[in-house]
Parts: sequence; structure tokens; C-alpha cells
Amino acid sequence: MKYIFRTIVLFLIILNITTGQTKKNVIFMIADGCGIAPKTALRLALGQGADDSRLSSNLKFQILAQDKLKYTATITNHSLNSLITDSAPGASVFASGKQGKIDNEFLSFDPVSLEPIPTILEEAKKQGYAVGLVSTARITHATPAAFASHVWFRDLEDYIACQLISKSQKEYEEIFNSSSNNDFRYKPERDWILPSPKIGVEVDVMLGGGISKFLPNNQNNPNLIIRDKNGKPIMKNGSEARFNGGRKDDIDLVEIAKKRGFVYINSRDALLGLDLSVFNANNNKKLLGLFDASHMQFEQDRQLFFDEQPMLAEMVQIAIEVLKRKSNKGFFLMVESGRIDHLAHNNVGGVDLSEDGKNFEVGSDKKPRLNFGSYASGKDSPDYVYGSDYILKEVLAYDYAVEEARKFMNEKKNGNTLIIATADHETGGIAVVGLYDKENNNTRSYAHEPKMDNLNLVPKNIKRGDSETNGFFPDYKLVDFQGWKWPQVAKDGRRIVIAYASNPLTNGNGTSVGRSPGNHTAIDLLVLADDNVGGKFASKITGRGLLDNTDLTPIVEDFLEVKIPLLPRFKK
Repeated sequence: MKYIFRTIVLFLIILNITTGQTKKNVIFMIADGCGIAPKTALRLALGQGADDSRLSSNLKFQILAQDKLKYTATITNHSLNSLITDSAPGASVFASGKQGKIDNEFLSFDPVSLEPIPTILEEAKKQGYAVGLVSTARITHATPAAFASHVWFRDLEDYIACQLISKSQKEYEEIFNSSSNNDFRYKPERDWILPSPKIGVEVDVMLGGGISKFLPNNQNNPNLIIRDKNGKPIMKNGSEARFNGGRKDDIDLVEIAKKRGFVYINSRDALLGLDLSVFNANNNKKLLGLFDASHMQFEQDRQLFFDEQPMLAEMVQIAIEVLKRKSNKGFFLMVESGRIDHLAHNNVGGVDLSEDGKNFEVGSDKKPRLNFGSYASGKDSPDYVYGSDYILKEVLAYDYAVEEARKFMNEKKNGNTLIIATADHETGGIAVVGLYDKENNNTRSYAHEPKMDNLNLVPKNIKRGDSETNGFFPDYKLVDFQGWKWPQVAKDGRRIVIAYASNPLTNGNGTSVGRSPGNHTAIDLLVLADDNVGGKFASKITGRGLLDNTDLTPIVEDFLEVKIPLLPRFKK
């Protein structure tokens, strides 16, 4: 009997050790500003609706990686003080759950009690998980910042940068006291105190844009030079490629980050050539990659003018490789595709005003006139690049990142993995309205050309597309760039036409060139999820009817077995 008892005890000990060694990984993906329509447009460009992709039984029906995530739901996304959220509270609810239902502009900071709100990233780190942030926006921008900083105004990005690389009040004060100017030295009444939830938390991986928030505008600073994997300057147009700093003080946060264990890189070559062996669970090595002074370039512009920058999926690849080395317990990774939102804000590729200002016309039948992004009036931009190309490539870049997450999840040796993919809000009120037929200078939709006399405010050259023999479909083809496939239309081909409900003439923001006329909307959002433990956690978004954006974080808490501490007013 004693032998049997000892055998059972030994078995339970072995079982507990084995169970304890199973890693748990969460990849939380946010397509900023992306509703359902941009995904639909991408599917159409990739062939959905064609002969072999009309029915769910067709082999090519699941066009996108996102479409392969098995569980879906819809969520509302209102902030505490508005029916329409901005990215700050939109991301804060994903970071903090119910407590993150806060006012617009606030970042994981309670507008009622004026207390910082703990986040799932911070609590996961305190429980031994590795943690990371990846974004095509500035890494100090609202969405990534909501997971690892706490401020009452999202535009305080110089301070957010200081919070991101500090894990103690001492480290926080040292940043300001490194200045050679007494005026910039630490003053608690001006520079505040490092928020308590951030104490003890180091972010293991940060990849994105925003070097201007880490460095002053000093062109002699070597950290502004863009360097390859060997540390050599990258040459562009005959000179060393470099960024511009933008901090209001003279503090070099990159040098401080290096002293705190961060490996600093700022190019695609350096990212893909990174020595991963230097990262492990027993050292203090972390990764800081900043690839643009501000937001990273739109994927279309990256391919045309900025190929020294990595694409989102490549950042996700490396982030995962580093994070899985940094903890024997697993990791939490937030991934943001930040620039879908910016394209929608600017109504890129939508309905535009004619040159004489008297008619609407489809803006994608010419190069976009909005002075936003390199395509606007760049003489080097080829004439077959249209506004809708930007949206399609931006959404596909995000989808490639989702596929990287799926590849990781589907390798069971990596442990148990949960993927959640959603958006913080919708921007622009995007709709897919038809195709532009360059050859015949017509926009094809399910409508006849308007025949009403003296009516100017309608799109010009509208023709029915469904009256064509054998239908009327896009003719995109896939072309290679840096080993990834991208949709491209021939110069006279048929391309997607999108339109915006958040048009500058209808929302009151004006039509000034170079501004951001399009607004966020209150449209419900799609959330997709999957896991490799039989759907035990991903399926929790289903069977419940309509969800709120606060309903996702508890699923992550359950999966990681991490509980976010409640603020006093949320305790019962």
C-alpha cells in the first residue's frame, strides 16, 4: 500500500512539473480603425466572388488568414464619455477590461479617481511572462501606450516614452536628471511620478515607429543614423539615411535604454539579422526597434520609397522569437496595425471633389490629391498607384501578421497559444462601392449612371457592372516584394473603389488639403479568436450574443491565469 501511495505521489509531482512547463502565449492583434469593409475589399482583390471562391465549400473561399480564425463575434466600442471612442480608451479596455471603460484621450488612467489602471501586460510581466508591443504607429502612440503607460492625455508622448523604459521611480527620475540643462532635471510637480502599476515591469520587446519621442533634434546624435545589421550606415540618395529627433528636452532615451539592457535597432536589415541567441530568460537583454521618426510608412510607400523599414509581419516574427526566449512561462504580445486608421481618416481612395469644386467624383480614378503620405504629389510615384491600393496593402500587411501568429499557434511545441484579433474602433465609415474601369473611364457599381438634370452632387461616370457578360470582376494579380505577395492592377485594369460615410463635406471637419477630415464612427466591430487547446478559450466569445469591448480581457486573464487588480471603486 505504501508503495502504491508513493507511486501516486511521484506521478502527481511529475504531472505537476510537466503541466507547469507548458507555456502559455497570447497574441492580441488590433487593426486600428479597421471595420469589416476594408477586409471585404481585400478579399475581393484577392479573388473572392470568382468562380472558385463563391461558396464556403470552395477550397479558396477562406481568402485571408483572419478568415481562418475559428470563432467570431461582434463588439460595441463606446468610451465612457462618448458614443464614439478614440484609440486611447479603445485600447485601454483591451488592456484593462471593464476598468478601461474611460474617457476619450485617457490612457489606462481612471478619469474619476485619477488613479492609474493596471493592465494585463503589466500583470502578466509580474507573474513571470515575457511581454511585448509591436506597432506600425509610434510605439508611444495611444494603442501600444495603453498597455504599458498611464497618462490623462494621450499626446504626452515624451513622458510615455520615459514610462516605457522605466521600471522604478529611481529609473524614471534618472532619465530627467541625465539632462545637462538644469531646467530639464526632474521636478515631480511637472514630470509626475512613475505610475504604480508600471513599477517592476520591463517591456521585453518594443518595435514600431516614434524615434522622435526618444531623441532630441540633434543631427550629431549617432542614434539617428539608420544602420544595417553590421552597424554600418545605410546609404540613401548618396548620403547616410537618418531620422530627425523631436523631444522638447535634450535627453537621449535610446542611450539610457541601451544601458538598461535594450538592444537598439532601426532598420529592416538589422531586425532580420538580429542575433537571437543574446536573449534568454536569465539575462536583462531586451529589444527596442524604432524604424521611423514618427509613424512607420504606409505599406505602399514602404514598397515605393522606404524599403529599409520592415513590414508588420516581419516585426511580429522577430518579436515572437525574442519573447519565446525571454520566459519559460510564455508571453503576452500586443500587435497593432496602426495606419489603416490614418488612411481612413484621410478618405484615401474614396469619393473626392472635382477640380472645379462643383461635382463629386471617385477619387481613385486619379492619383489622390490629399497631401498626406508620399503618394500625394510625389513626382516619383508611378501613375498606376491609387488611393485604394494603399488600403488594400495596409490590410494585407496586417493579415500577413495574423498568419505569423497562426503559424506559431499551430506548432504545438510552442505551448498553448490564444489569438484574439479585432479593432479598437472603425474609422471613416468605409464601404466597397464597385470597380473603377480605367480603360473605359467608368466606375462600375450596381447602379445606372444618374440621369437627373441639374444634379451635380453625385459621382460621375457610374455604370452598371452586373450587366457585363460573365460579370465584372477585379483583375488584380499578385506580385512579389521582399518575398511577400501583393495585389497589383495593370495600368488600365479594373480596381476596387471604396467610399467614405465620414466624408469631409458631411462631418464638418472641412476640406483643407493635408488635414484629417474623416472621423471615427460608432460602428460595431468584428472580433476573431482561435487557440490550440480545442477552442476552450477562444470559443468564449461565441454563444453570448453582442459583446462589449470590455469582454475580451477576462478571457485573456483566464487563459494566462493572471488577474488584473481592481481599483477601489470597482471592488465589491
